[in-house]
Amino acid sequence: TMEVDEISKMIGDAWELHRKGDQAAAQRLFEDVLRRDAESVDAHYGLGLVKRASGDKTGARTAFESSRTLAKSALDTIRAGREKNDLSTTKDDRYMMLLRMIDQRLAEV
Repeated sequence: TMEVDEISKMIGDAWELHRKGDQAAAQRLFEDVLRRDAESVDAHYGLGLVKRASGDKTGARTAFESSRTLAKSALDTIRAGREKNDLSTTKDDRYMMLLRMIDQRLAEV
């Protein structure tokens, strides 16, 4: 849908701002995304990276923990009771990778 496409573009723009070092603008954009979609795993994760880059370890930890909770919930929903990776699909792979990345970021802050 148009809303999903617009949110995806906003997340991409926020990542670009983060990579360019404009943490304040990236933070505003990630927060705008979260006002529209409070359950965006990617926006919470990006916000955590921005806050970490800005020296806000507490804010980074909070954002990473939110991202982790949402990613775990999404993975649990996809697996629907299965205990291991479904090798016939990649839907759960994204969240398994995200959880590993989030855990690494949490260990850093």
